[in-house]
Amino acid sequence: MTEAEIRKKAEKRVSQRTALLSHIGAYVVVNTFLIIVWALAGAGYPWFLWVMAGWGLGLAINIVSYFAGSKGEAARDRMVQKEMDKIKNEEQ
Repeated sequence: MTEAEIRKKAEKRVSQRTALLSHIGAYVVVNTFLIIVWALAGAGYPWFLWVMAGWGLGLAINIVSYFAGSKGEAARDRMVQKEMDKIKNEEQ
């Protein structure tokens, strides 16, 4: 793997990580704001839970895809290397 390929791969991982952290940060800030609004409005029915649940599901999917993605990428790299080795052996 060349230096340029390694850098491109590293930049992609950093970009994914910062996007995930931004998503988590937005979730915390917005839902904290909604809870404050709910509390100041009289703390009746906890409607903010619907927002938290729906957005939380999306966030959970994002987290799972982030962690599975890096493992999936490593598994893909191993399979590609295995196929490359197999092709090299067939040519000999």
